[in-house]
Amino acid sequence: MHPDLEAIVSADEEARSRVTLAETRRERDVLAVRTARDVAVAAELKEASDALDREIADIRADGDARIAELQRQQEQYLTSLAAAGERKFDDAVALVLRMVCEVAQ
Repeated sequence: MHPDLEAIVSADEEARSRVTLAETRRERDVLAVRTARDVAVAAELKEASDALDREIADIRADGDARIAELQRQQEQYLTSLAAAGERKFDDAVALVLRMVCEVAQ
C-alpha cells in the first residue's frame, strides 16, 4: 500500500474512532442530564404535592374549627330556646286554662 494512502486510511480510522467516542460521550452526557432533570422534576413535584397536602390539611382544620364553633353556637341557641320555653311554659298553661274556663262559662 502506498504510504500516503496508508496515512489517509489511518487518519480516517482515527477520525471514525474519535467520532464514535464523541457520540458515546454525548449519549452518556445526555443521559446524565436527563436523569438529573428527572430527579429535579420529581423533587419539584414532591414539593408541590407536599405543599398541596399541607394546604388541604390547613383548609380542613379551618373548616373543622368553623363547624365546631357553629355546632357550639347552635347548641347554645337551642339550650337558650329550651330555657325560654321552660320559663314560659307555666304562663302558657295558665293562659290556656283561663281561655278554657272563659269559654266554659
